[in-house]
Amino acid sequence: MRIYRRKCKCCNEWFIPKYQNQYLCNEICGTKIALERRSKEREKAEKAAEKKRRREEQKQKDKLKIQKLALKPRSYWIKQAQQAVNAFIRERDRDLPCISCGTLTSAQWDAGHYRTTAAAPQLRFDERNIHKQCVVCNQHKSGNLVPYRVELISRIGQEAVEEIESNHNRYRWTVEECRAIKAEYQQKLKKLRNSRSEVA
Repeated sequence: MRIYRRKCKCCNEWFIPKYQNQYLCNEICGTKIALERRSKEREKAEKAAEKKRRREEQKQKDKLKIQKLALKPRSYWIKQAQQAVNAFIRERDRDLPCISCGTLTSAQWDAGHYRTTAAAPQLRFDERNIHKQCVVCNQHKSGNLVPYRVELISRIGQEAVEEIESNHNRYRWTVEECRAIKAEYQQKLKKLRNSRSEVA
């Protein structure tokens, strides 16, 4: 069988191969290609080792994070849950005015409680008890509760307001409950935002 000349895969010089499966013109090119392959294999192995090291590092970080969270006090989880609920309330009431003074402009919008978390901790996560409120009414006028009550009645009804006012069953929220509430309201906020973006 006649073997035609071919280009060397290393130096691109034309040569006449001695064998059908010969693609390199000489030993020098063969050595060069072998070294290049070895270098690529080593580089590939190093990348794989680095990837594995980073994966192990991330596992350790995740494990440490879980351990740290497990050591967090109940107060931390109450705050986390409250932040999630408040974020949902602000989004829910996004287009509504301040429940107390009726303003539509504020340097900062709060999620204001009708009955405070100190006076009624059992109601701290009750959506009926929390509404968008301007920072002035919430933080500088102690909630501005008289007009808050008037507007609250128009929003949720007299019966619901009286139910909130008569609830004196103080409750101690557990860490597990707070973690569940945080997750629930993060999901509710996401769904609310998604539904609004779909409408828009």
